[in-house]
Amino acid sequence: MIRRFAAVLLAVLLAGATQAHFVFVLPSKDATTAEVVMSDDLAVDEAIDGAKLAGAKLALRDASGKDTPIETKQEKHSLVAKLPGSGPRLVFGTVNYGVMQKGEGKPYLLAYHPKAILGAVPAEKMAVADKVPAELTPIATDGKTRFKLTAGGKPVADAEINVMKPDNTRAKLKTNKDGLTDAVEGKGRFGAWARHFEAKSGEFAGKKYEEVRNYATLVVDIGEAASSRTSTLPNLPVAVSSLGAIANDGWLYTYGGHAGKTHSYDTKTVVGTFHRVKLDGGTKWEELPGGPILQGMNLAAHGGKVYRVGGMQPRNAPGEPSDNHSVTDVVRFDPKTSKWETLPALPAGRSSHDVVVAGSKLVVVGGWNQKGKGQKAEWHDTVLTLDLAAEKAEWKSIPQPFKRRALTATAIGSKVYVVAGLGEKASEPTVNVLDLETGKWSAGPSIPGEKVGFSPAATAVNGRVIVNTFEGPLYRLSAAGDAWEKVGAVSYKRMVGRLVPFGVDSVVAVGGADGMANVAELEVVKLAP
Repeated sequence: MIRRFAAVLLAVLLAGATQAHFVFVLPSKDATTAEVVMSDDLAVDEAIDGAKLAGAKLALRDASGKDTPIETKQEKHSLVAKLPGSGPRLVFGTVNYGVMQKGEGKPYLLAYHPKAILGAVPAEKMAVADKVPAELTPIATDGKTRFKLTAGGKPVADAEINVMKPDNTRAKLKTNKDGLTDAVEGKGRFGAWARHFEAKSGEFAGKKYEEVRNYATLVVDIGEAASSRTSTLPNLPVAVSSLGAIANDGWLYTYGGHAGKTHSYDTKTVVGTFHRVKLDGGTKWEELPGGPILQGMNLAAHGGKVYRVGGMQPRNAPGEPSDNHSVTDVVRFDPKTSKWETLPALPAGRSSHDVVVAGSKLVVVGGWNQKGKGQKAEWHDTVLTLDLAAEKAEWKSIPQPFKRRALTATAIGSKVYVVAGLGEKASEPTVNVLDLETGKWSAGPSIPGEKVGFSPAATAVNGRVIVNTFEGPLYRLSAAGDAWEKVGAVSYKRMVGRLVPFGVDSVVAVGGADGMANVAELEVVKLAP
């Protein structure tokens, strides 16, 4: 009796752990790879063990309609699959999660049936009814999208379809007698899920079940992926995250960054290249004199010159234990001479920080000092300033009421806005404001959203603070500085990317990682009035 009760309790706990979590296939930007995740949104959930997805069976349907099994590689929190071929394709499959039982109810098999559509797949090749017991299919016309739920190829009426839209909002829709929902508007990546239960008995992994609970999921990019784009700029020379980027005299400058796999750093995956492109009508990147390999730093601009401060430098070769060092370098680049000049070094190494210019002062905020293999990093608790107008510039410090890294900052007048970041225990949506004239700190409104603390991006446009979080939206701080308003969204969610102003009403999203791979494409987004 005790053993039976324990088994039932375990099943209930397992079922609770997966509540509101579904299996999605997330194609990369270039549709060469896909990540299989279990999550409540279209991103990796780091609370999920990738081993839970190990039984996934996936196939890829090419343009001719041929289905080919695809292999997956287990990662810590997901599965990764290479997608052969090119052009319109779709990925589909099944994950039999296990036999569950709630209380004295019937034991049931929990099964997920994810599908992802790559490109303009013809309608006649989009359905995989002979392969899975339940599926979702999109029907897009005139900028609006409807979703159809079928089971065994037949429409399912009066079913609930849960839709995640590109603007990060959600909708619950009901199907009609033809299995179709009402239309929703939007361009970009949609996600959807629905359920269909079957009174079907059987056995899985040595356990008998009397019902199958099927959950069909769908990921599809509708219309132009970057529908909010107002101008086209060339992709980054190399797709990188954790880079430096700044707008200066009509040019976009980028330096360094991480070009490898997330959380894997070595002398080959971190770069020290330096480029620029014209913001208005630029079609080609110009390579400039580079420097040391660095990531986890940013650039600043003042008086037509570009400043680079600190950063993290790995000193281990690929495959060797990590040996990461925060540097003290402070240099500036003069576009007129195309040369770098050395400035007073930081008092201590600093990386995963941010740097801005307020008035004539270079301001460095947040970050930590990594000291190499086997050494504990020190978190910084002071802001540093360097007066660029002084005859003999020296670094001065201001106490910081927090310890955070992977944060972002921007400046308006004498005020420096420090946004979110990662604390010593968790990420924080906190906003702190430093008035350089008084040296005093004040609190701003926290950033909206749930997964917004780690490495957002910020800039100032037309005298207002603009922030982009990994969830996708762009927010603008109110004129009173007491609230955030949504003014747009990027098409590609970016973490550890950068945001730079473009004119008086637009921003450019640069680099970053979408949770699966680095993003090479630049997005110009026009902000709402």
